[in-house]
Amino acid sequence: MKVKICGISNEIDALTAVSLGADAIGFVMGGKVLPVEVEPYAQNVRQTIKKFPDGIDSFLVTHLDNADDILDLANYIKSTGIQISEDIDIKEVEKVRNNTNKKIIKTIVSNDPEAEEKIKLYEPFCDYFLLDSRAVGYTGGTGKENDWDKTAEIMKLTKKPIFIAGGLNLSNLRGAIEKTYPYATDVSTGVSYYSNSYLKKDRKDPKKIEEFIKISKEY
Repeated sequence: MKVKICGISNEIDALTAVSLGADAIGFVMGGKVLPVEVEPYAQNVRQTIKKFPDGIDSFLVTHLDNADDILDLANYIKSTGIQISEDIDIKEVEKVRNNTNKKIIKTIVSNDPEAEEKIKLYEPFCDYFLLDSRAVGYTGGTGKENDWDKTAEIMKLTKKPIFIAGGLNLSNLRGAIEKTYPYATDVSTGVSYYSNSYLKKDRKDPKKIEEFIKISKEY
């Protein structure tokens, strides 16, 4: 089983996750990219991705809703993939698909009443789906546990490989996998530090990453 470590904010955590066996790294980025002025974080991500070994995927995980902005950012950081987190206009997704060979993940919220329709809508233009949870109007990265029974139902609607996400951690990972048997697991807050020294999601815990990958790859 593949493993994607998401919400990475720095080179140390990215390269540590790769060294521990992660198959993909997700960088959450939503800022605009201008031709002559690129935000410092994008510059840092670009330099980090350059250090990845061959075969390790890097995903721009974005809440942008304009195809040109998404493509500009992904091309600048030179990621191997794009994760479209928002339910943006289908024409924008189609434009992304038609203008890149990068791997495309489309996020779908498992308990969305319109999930079935959205699967059908986006399926022609993505390589994978990521089934996630939503909290306080925000999709992904919230730590809210997903509905794994509902996730399993939605997985039957598509032949696309599925990433599961949404509040995964060391205590619920096996149960989630055994209900869904996905292509890949995806984690952010579940491997983060929780201390007075680091804000939530700002840094990742190598021990949690190692154990998360170990469990996932037993399946």
